[in-house]
Amino acid sequence: MDSKGLIKAIKVPSIAHEIGLLPGDILNKIDGQSFKDYFEYKFMITDEELELEVDRNGTIKLYHVYKDFDDDLGIEFEKPLLDDIKRCKNRCIFCFVDQMPKGLRKTLYVKDDDYRLSLMSGTYISLTNLSQQDLKRIVTLGISPLYVSVHATCPETRKFLLRNPDAVDVMEKLRFFADNGISVHCQVVLCPGINDGEILDKTISDLSTLCPNVLSIALVPVGLTKYREGLYPVRPYTKMEAEEIITKAEIFQQSFLDIYNTRLVFLADEFYIKAGIDIPCYEAYETFCQLEDGIGLLALLKKQLDENIHNIPEALHDKRNVSIVTGYSAAKYLQDYLSPLLKIENFTYNIFPIVNDFFGSSVTVTGLICGVDIVKQLKNKKLGDEVLIPEVMLKDKTFFLDDMTIDELENILDVKLTVVDMNGSKLLETMLGIKLEEKP
Repeated sequence: MDSKGLIKAIKVPSIAHEIGLLPGDILNKIDGQSFKDYFEYKFMITDEELELEVDRNGTIKLYHVYKDFDDDLGIEFEKPLLDDIKRCKNRCIFCFVDQMPKGLRKTLYVKDDDYRLSLMSGTYISLTNLSQQDLKRIVTLGISPLYVSVHATCPETRKFLLRNPDAVDVMEKLRFFADNGISVHCQVVLCPGINDGEILDKTISDLSTLCPNVLSIALVPVGLTKYREGLYPVRPYTKMEAEEIITKAEIFQQSFLDIYNTRLVFLADEFYIKAGIDIPCYEAYETFCQLEDGIGLLALLKKQLDENIHNIPEALHDKRNVSIVTGYSAAKYLQDYLSPLLKIENFTYNIFPIVNDFFGSSVTVTGLICGVDIVKQLKNKKLGDEVLIPEVMLKDKTFFLDDMTIDELENILDVKLTVVDMNGSKLLETMLGIKLEEKP
């Protein structure tokens, strides 16, 4: 019996819980029909009357369900997609997976390029492994918005970047999506001297012709680790080059605001950090639609802190001293944003920017800090009562990229560690150890 519909958990309360489904059951069919993956499952359960065929320890059971059109059943499957993910067929010259050392957990080396994950979790796809059947299925099931790694619309440049002869028709596929009502968020990973300059002008201009179905265009600087032996020689952006990218983006933004009422083009925080230019205001990021790509993270944090900073107390009842671990790129901004806390009586804090020796010092983002570097740089330091670890460093709030656990790190440093959501209000409350109350 096919076990792809294996149920991992049942939400409580839910329809599945009410009719008696259990973890370990296998959902085989809906109304007598099998389903290929999670999206067919979601499409099939929209009916208001359903018959579920379930295998429980080899015994087939039928369950009849009566529900509203938009009611979910409350089932969590062992495999989120219900089948295997589509693998990447590209050999991108900047692929981060190719720049990782050996010995990390196996899942970190999996190169997915699955349009279903793009909708479910915002991962980026290249469109190079889509068949005509896949394209039609995306339209039929309304799988939108998708997050697409474009990198360049110039066919030869894109083919070179992705090292894939099938990478040349990205505009054709994006135009097909636009014509059929599928929206996309586009990503451009910029490599100096390769897909910037006039190539970038063309990419932005081409994509803008598909607005409003192209919802946003993210410009991100290439990420480079020290593990690039045998790979194409890509270098990081200089300060002056970062300034030029920002200036170019601002010109496009103003033009698109006038035409489309959206800036359309948004830059990763790293460009402003590299250029030494102030992060744009909160409003400049509009809907923060590509936040996971590092676009607008600092502006959002500043806004959240500004909205809550006036609620901080003048003094704490008991003395408290905490430390915050962060990447180098965010450290000076955190220091600035949190400076009002310096006036609180009985409260002190330290910010520890961690040099990324594991991947290389050019990697400065907080999300790629590994446990081994925290140990090396904080061991025997005065860390206070508690050390705050940003949640973005961890998988499932437990594992660093090098597979060190938060408990192992806590034992080594011999100090209480707390995983913290870098939402402004939650960060302040965790730092101060109190619940903030709004002042009149």
